[in-house]
Amino acid sequence: MDVAVGMEHEAALRYEQLAAMVARQGKTELATLFGRLAELEKTHEDQLSRWAQRDGLRAPQPVQFSWRMPETFDQAEGAQVFGPYEALAVAVRNEERAFAFYTYVAASALNEEVRRRAESMAREELEHVSLLRRWRREAFHASRQPRRRNPRTLEELFALSAAMEVASAEVNDAAAAAVGASGAVEAAAVLRRLADKARGHAGGAAPNVPGSDAAEGARAAGLLRPGSLTAEKAVRLSIQDAEEILDTYLAAAEHATEETLLNEAQKLAEQSLGRLALTRSLLANPDRA
Repeated sequence: MDVAVGMEHEAALRYEQLAAMVARQGKTELATLFGRLAELEKTHEDQLSRWAQRDGLRAPQPVQFSWRMPETFDQAEGAQVFGPYEALAVAVRNEERAFAFYTYVAASALNEEVRRRAESMAREELEHVSLLRRWRREAFHASRQPRRRNPRTLEELFALSAAMEVASAEVNDAAAAAVGASGAVEAAAVLRRLADKARGHAGGAAPNVPGSDAAEGARAAGLLRPGSLTAEKAVRLSIQDAEEILDTYLAAAEHATEETLLNEAQKLAEQSLGRLALTRSLLANPDRA
């Protein structure tokens, strides 16, 4: 709870700074979004304190926690140093960190109540991720946006998912080989596990639709052949693939018109966000990649 309160407090502060920054740029709708998120984070902080009080625990003592911000960002005043897309990218990355924290707590909790509440907080963070990613996609220049594919039925979602997972397995197999050749044995093992999980999610299907743009582009360029990628580029390709897959699942949930389609898309998004966080950790830890 100390860590969680520290995270929520820092998030509220940063959203207020981002709101002020984009407001100065005339982006009133985005400023309103960041302001709303700041209030939500403050609400989470209050909820955690009330939880402690109700359960007879000591008041949470916020652990010092800092968002990962670009070096050009004025930590004191949130100066206008980057635009809406960059601001949204910062917010997305840090919300994903919060999601990863709560899912880790839920997975390792020995107390059922702790597990239940951590899962609830993780779901709320996933909603933030989905919202911010949608705004970030809209901030892309048209030429930078990935191809949008919004399945209308469960069958279409499963077919699309199978295609992306099969292609993702191929990407991660190639990445594991490149990373393993560099001597990063542990990172290579992680990538191989991701490839195996992707194949498991595909369920042995033979897709007749393309995978992610990242995977298809790499395949067309011959980058999935042995020796075609450096270890770092291989991990970055895996991250790019995972990013696109997550965006696709979140967009499917956003446009779902049936509850079963919505639930399945959200479930796939949760799995995909966990995969993305794990893959990113390989770049964050140079000893592993």
